[in-house]
Amino acid sequence: MMCAPILAAMFLLSQQAPVQTAPAPPPDSPLAPGTIVPKVVCREHPEQSYALYLPSSYTPSKRWPIVYVFEPDARGMVPTTIMKDAAERYGYIVATSNNSKNGPWKPEADAAAAMMDDTHARVAIDDRRVYTAGFSGGARLASRLAQVCKCAHGVFLNGAGFPLDYPPTREAVFPVFMTAGMLDFNYSEMVKLEQQLARLGFPRYLRRFDGAHEWAPATVWQEALAWMSLQAMKDKPLARDEALVGPELQRFTALAQAVEQAGNPYYAAQAYRQVAAAFDGLADIGALREHAAALEMDPAYRTANRREREELALQASLESEIYRLTSGLRDPTSDRQQLRDQAFRLISDLRKRAASEKKEDKRRVLERARRGVFTSMIEAGEPLIDEKDLALAEIYLGLAVAARPEAPWPYVSHAQCLLKMGRKKDALLSLQQAKDAGLKPQDLADLETQIPEFAALASDAAFQKLVEGKLPSPDSREAPAR
Repeated sequence: MMCAPILAAMFLLSQQAPVQTAPAPPPDSPLAPGTIVPKVVCREHPEQSYALYLPSSYTPSKRWPIVYVFEPDARGMVPTTIMKDAAERYGYIVATSNNSKNGPWKPEADAAAAMMDDTHARVAIDDRRVYTAGFSGGARLASRLAQVCKCAHGVFLNGAGFPLDYPPTREAVFPVFMTAGMLDFNYSEMVKLEQQLARLGFPRYLRRFDGAHEWAPATVWQEALAWMSLQAMKDKPLARDEALVGPELQRFTALAQAVEQAGNPYYAAQAYRQVAAAFDGLADIGALREHAAALEMDPAYRTANRREREELALQASLESEIYRLTSGLRDPTSDRQQLRDQAFRLISDLRKRAASEKKEDKRRVLERARRGVFTSMIEAGEPLIDEKDLALAEIYLGLAVAARPEAPWPYVSHAQCLLKMGRKKDALLSLQQAKDAGLKPQDLADLETQIPEFAALASDAAFQKLVEGKLPSPDSREAPAR
């Protein structure tokens, strides 16, 4: 699955901490190291731009590694801000497209090519250390680019793996740093991908973090860039640096020890194995391998391993039961209302079970399934608005609301559909629910200019009252959307 694009940029950007940035430079002006430039316009393709960070030590007299980053909603500043400190520490250039987003391959490829060409014309890049990175649909783009262009020497995959039609193969092997939140609906995909890459001989590292389907935190990116630097030392593009190897070995070992102390011997053994593989040939790793082997002999390791497999199977089962019903909605001869009501009950039950579950491991599984169903409903419903199948779009978006009533953006997407259907009163009630769920009044007001359907509300007294005050809420959020 890929991250749904609905208004996520507006909501997430409003939560970002202030970051020191430089204004967009004239086309031929020098770039300022040590600050993020939010918008560098491509000289040959002025419709394309990217956010750029050069380390403060950058000088054109030497060549530098670069990470080309792809964000599913074209929010160049978001990952650049998150990766900035890691890039500064390990000496990487970071360039994130402001145009590439989830969608057809050609616009994504065009955005990537324009950014790559422009950075090569502007800054000193070490072509032996070119990397791609992405989150969700951006991760799938990053991996596909590495396969197609043969120009990337490593990939960072956050929250998603390879495209289904471009799986990893032995014909294109490169280091892969993978990361996923423990509540990410794509978590199971990343776990299975790690096993697949192991069979194919890819250098790899899987980093779990506390979070959902989101960019990994800045601390994880410090590990990611450090790990890729170690790979470069082993492959020779980067000279061996004992000042980096020693401290990083201590840091990665401490991280593995922290995983062990958290109480899951399966995760711990994997962590020690990954650290050993990362430093193989650079440091003495005998003790790491011995400790991993000892953990794997413990019966608790086998129990934890089995539990992980059972949890992945349970998530798939919970989701597939709902998908079986919702896939039938596309059959025009089906009883859509009956299917919709059945799916609504299953989704509502899943949400309630996730909220009330006391066992952390089981709650995680229920949450992953709930978020996966939400994303599937959004991704099914939103394109149908443009395709003019509004009745079916409204059903899918109503089910998305049922899956995540605590989030504002599904209500906004639902309201957009309702407006297009001519159901203004219902749309206003949906917008009230969005506001109750946390949509800020200014964000609500901005809808008039950001989404065409909401322009019709610009002079609507009820909408202005909603922006300034409050409309009566519907009797129940649990009521199925009709």
